Order: sequence, then structure tokens, then C-alpha cells
Amino acid sequence: MVARLEIKLAAKEPLSNQMASVFQGVLMELLPEKYAAYLHESSLHPYSQHLEMKDKCWYWVINCLNQEATEIILMNVLMKKNSIMLKKQKLEVKFTEKRYSELGDKELLHNFYNEEKSRYLNLHFITPTAFKQAGKYLFYPDLRCMYQSCMNKYDAVVKDESMIDEETLEQLCENSRVIRYDLKSVPFHLEGIKIPAFIGKITIKLTGTQTLANFAHLLLQFGTYSGIGIKTAIGMGAVKILDEGRRRE
Repeated sequence: MVARLEIKLAAKEPLSNQMASVFQGVLMELLPEKYAAYLHESSLHPYSQHLEMKDKCWYWVINCLNQEATEIILMNVLMKKNSIMLKKQKLEVKFTEKRYSELGDKELLHNFYNEEKSRYLNLHFITPTAFKQAGKYLFYPDLRCMYQSCMNKYDAVVKDESMIDEETLEQLCENSRVIRYDLKSVPFHLEGIKIPAFIGKITIKLTGTQTLANFAHLLLQFGTYSGIGIKTAIGMGAVKILDEGRRRE
């Protein structure tokens, strides 16, 4: 099961998506000490979060990737809060509206087994996204890195089954290509460091079998909850699937 809580925010000072790491710090302080310690020790987290502007309002979007994270982070903590305090900024941020949704494992897999998905995937990277390979940052949408990131994050939270399969990853890469993009490079600021990253839109064309196309959709749909790439727990790598089934010319 994956779940999402979108919290509409109100504050006296301007917000930005670069402040997501500050919100993550507040979240860690709110969580039970034992669970927060577990999250700090984990390299792949069972949640992602980011700040997003929609309809001229800021939203804090928190995604949880399993039942435990949903209960502890969303139900036991954030659903019970009406505001948070950003101590360093001395800024109170009020919660004016909350929208909760979830997607069960059966529903997610139903789309894979029972639907004929489009041969085109339109993705929007809405917060700075990057990958790390051989100690270096990659700040462009490398398809292998994208698929592998989703596989790794899925396996980190779903213990009973594995998506990491080198042969399947090779087939995905061989049968996917970016046919359109509208991207720009942007830095993500973190504790005085600028991480090179990108935002924007791409269209992926899928060839090969229908099963393979469906699997690509499944992975990237999961990626809309887990985030794609590095540091998704502090606001990077938030992505949406746009107008599924249509090719963007």
C-alpha cells in the first residue's frame, strides 16, 4: 500500500520548494524517537516528501510507501497537527486543508495485469531531480537510473517480492527512449551545498511487449509516490505522470 497526504499551507513569509529539507527536519522531531532513529539509519526511506506550488498555494506533500509509515507518519502525527514551527526561520506554518488518498497493492497490480497501457509516458519532474553514479551527480533523466531507482525503492519497502532484475532492467532500457524533453538545470540547496539537478518534462516512447510497457508504467507510477533519484526524503525527485495515453508533440 502507498498513501499520500497533501497539506495546504499558510505562512506570513514566502515558502519555496528549497525549504523541503527544513520541513523534513521538523518531521523527524515530531516522530517517535525510536522510529526517527530507524529512518536516520535507513539508506532507502519508506516515505518521500516535498513542497509544491499548486493554484498559487503551497502544499506539503508526504508519501508513505508501506502500512507502518502510513500509520506512524501520517495518521499518528501529521493528521493530528494543525501547524508546525520552523524554528530557525521563526516561522509558524499553518495547515489549512488536508487531502488523504491511498493506493492498495491490489489496485496497483491490477493496472499492471489487466490494462493495456499506452506506449507513451509523459513525466513532469516538479522538484529538482538528480542521480548519483560512481560518486558523481547525474543531472539529466537517464532512463537506466530512473528505472533502477524505482526498483530499489520498491524493494526497500516491499519485503516479500523483488523488482530488481538485471535482465528486466536491460529490456526496459533497450525498449525505452526519450522522444521529447523540456528541461532545465537547477541547483538544490542543502546545508550550504548546491546539488546539480534538473526539473521539467519528458516523453518516453515504449516498444517491446505490452507486458514490458505495463511494467514501465507500474514502476513509474510507484515513482510518483517514492520519488525518483537521490534525497527524495528531503524534497528532491518529485514526479508526476501527465495525460497518460497521449503523445505530447
